[in-house]
Amino acid sequence: MQTASLLWGLLMGVMAVIWLLVPFAVFGIKGLLREILAEQKRTNELLAYGPRAQIPEAPEATPIPLARRYP
Repeated sequence: MQTASLLWGLLMGVMAVIWLLVPFAVFGIKGLLREILAEQKRTNELLAYGPRAQIPEAPEATPIPLARRYP
């Protein structure tokens, strides 16, 4: 019974630490999300109104010979 009590206490301790740290992580990532959103808006604007870039023609892929599995 003491082992279960110890495990329960350990689990509650870990959950308490997580409970205290999660809000700081959320507020810390807020600025990064704003930067990503601004960059995405800028990219969409460039794609909508900017000049179209020419995509270079890709060279034709050479086939890779595969080894026979069964003789």
